[in-house]
Amino acid sequence: MTYDTTTDVAYVELRATGPADVLGPALLLESDPAFAGHVIADFTLADGRLAGFELQHASACLPVDLIVTAERIDGANLQRRFDQRLGRLLASNLSLTSGSRNALN
Repeated sequence: MTYDTTTDVAYVELRATGPADVLGPALLLESDPAFAGHVIADFTLADGRLAGFELQHASACLPVDLIVTAERIDGANLQRRFDQRLGRLLASNLSLTSGSRNALN
């Protein structure tokens, strides 16, 4: 698990993802009014498998002793998510462009 204090976001990675891996659909799980945070499930674009869970407002919904033992990535969470989602956008634009070219041929 990683934790970013600047965004108050914890991330539980279920399978290793690298810079080349693109996160596909992200699913905001229905929240319970009694639960202080938001949980987002991330899936990989390549195979649609569950990659991990992002917990927003983590300090309000996770035990402190769990947060203090998490790997700190202060300031890096937003950049990581941006890079992964930008990769998804670029991959979808690339497939649309190649599909258009194939349609023209």
